[in-house]
Amino acid sequence: MPANFSKPIYADKLTSLTFFLLKGLGDTYFDGIQPNFMPQPLKILSLVFDMPHSWDMFIRNNDSNTLVFENLKSMQILGDRFSEFDLQDGSIDPIDRAWPKLVVSQLETLVLFEIPIPADVAESLMSAPLKELTYKGRSDYAHMLCQHSTSNLNELILSFDMYSELNTETFYHNTSAIFRNISKIPIVKCTVIDPDLEIDWSFVDWSYLTHLYVQDLADLDKIIDAISAMPYLVFASLSVNINYNTDPRSFVTILKGLSQRYPKPVPSKLETLLISLYGIDSTLDSALYELKWYYPKLKHIGKVK
Repeated sequence: MPANFSKPIYADKLTSLTFFLLKGLGDTYFDGIQPNFMPQPLKILSLVFDMPHSWDMFIRNNDSNTLVFENLKSMQILGDRFSEFDLQDGSIDPIDRAWPKLVVSQLETLVLFEIPIPADVAESLMSAPLKELTYKGRSDYAHMLCQHSTSNLNELILSFDMYSELNTETFYHNTSAIFRNISKIPIVKCTVIDPDLEIDWSFVDWSYLTHLYVQDLADLDKIIDAISAMPYLVFASLSVNINYNTDPRSFVTILKGLSQRYPKPVPSKLETLLISLYGIDSTLDSALYELKWYYPKLKHIGKVK
């Protein structure tokens, strides 16, 4: 139900704020009365949008286009995953989505989900002393963020759904550019969802990745080669999607034949490997242990739950 405020809301001492702006509520959400929040006291901010958003709820000095969050430590902005598709046909420009200039000089944790980001906003956010950055969305926006300094980060978490990508070539270019140039970040995690089985893993170059999660994987053979070229990878979770064109036994054959295909183990740091082959889990256990020869530092091999 729309909120029914009888008088304007003015909050000047809040240190934590979670705010939702949802489709279907429109201009009636506040019954014509928009709340006003002072940005300066906030330490934790979470905004959830599934419509073109506005920052007008925050009070600005001198009506400028700059919002100063002097004490903000954590910011989470969750958008609509389908809003990014609007950009593909040029119908919506993210610059027109009323982003102000954000000053977040104390920001340490940033979470962005499915939200188009103008270049100047990305630059402003990445100039903060960030320790943790989580981004879920298109790879071109992730690349735009990571082009700026990431030297302060302790953890980088990126998540991509191939259904949102412009094309696979752009995905290969953007992600390889990111994961080849982040050597100083201790933990680098990437999740890939590939429902249409589009990715050719022979084109992936993710040198400094430490954790990999793949859903709907089509080619186990190529991803084993790709993982072998990720020297800092310590954890991998792979869910193989067996479609009607695939003989499930071929995946077990691949695993059992590693020692014949490769003359020696790879110099990999991989410690944990989880694999699920839908439909043939009962025959997978013995084949998995062949991987201990190929990845000598493996401590745990199991199946994705």
